[in-house]
Amino acid sequence: MEIGAHWFESVLGLRKYLDERQLTKFGLRYFVGDTQGPLSMRREIGPSEQPVVPSFQLDRGRFEDDLRGMAEAAGVTLFEGYSVFRAEIAAEGSDARHVVLIAAEGKKDALDCRFVIDASGRRRILQKKFNLTRDSGHYHSAAWFRVGKKIDVADLVPKSDHRWHARDVDHRRWLSTNHLCGVGYWFWIIPLSTGHHSLGIVAGEEHHPFETFARPETAMAWIQKHEPVVYEHIKDLPLDDFKVLRRYAYTSEKVYSTERWACIGEAGVFVDPLY
Repeated sequence: MEIGAHWFESVLGLRKYLDERQLTKFGLRYFVGDTQGPLSMRREIGPSEQPVVPSFQLDRGRFEDDLRGMAEAAGVTLFEGYSVFRAEIAAEGSDARHVVLIAAEGKKDALDCRFVIDASGRRRILQKKFNLTRDSGHYHSAAWFRVGKKIDVADLVPKSDHRWHARDVDHRRWLSTNHLCGVGYWFWIIPLSTGHHSLGIVAGEEHHPFETFARPETAMAWIQKHEPVVYEHIKDLPLDDFKVLRRYAYTSEKVYSTERWACIGEAGVFVDPLY
């Protein structure tokens, strides 16, 4: 989104990279209303022309592969194939260095450092070490997958509906983060720079029990029931992968400390896929 895009493109100087290797987003877009009827009859909230403030569709796989090379070029030492299994944090007020214990294929090693930044994602090494994770009260779950084909929301509306198509001046709706919204859920349609499209269900369990979309076959049945127009468009496409997260949200008592450690990204807190 825009504030993150500003960080990447301006603060980190990655605008040229983003233009060349990622897709420029056509803003956020929402379709709300009768989920069983034509998409063109649902209220559409989103831009009709390219937003002035840029944002991007970050393909995480491509971005992290490229980021690895950028980090090495900047002089970062990469320990290939290792994982962190413990962090020993020096006592507050101490001048002692922290120790991070790593392992790979039966080999173990120890790294000492003044600062530890936990970017371990949902492993949340420091959060769990210090028992900092807290219940968010946000009981939603998600399932998502990629297909190897461009999914253009314009293809979900007959070409004869000229008024609907004309609102998208440059035919760029497909570059939006598209949300098809119903009671207790949204369904996302997001393009990726590799040519894949990401499709995902985000739902509150009070309306949609996790079990109703937790496997590929139940997820497709869920889409058929709640977003039949989309289902007819994707029902014969193979899924390149499939991922689920139950009760994905969590928060933390704190994410940084005067003891010279901090947690970033999903190693700290996570609200929902929309951030």
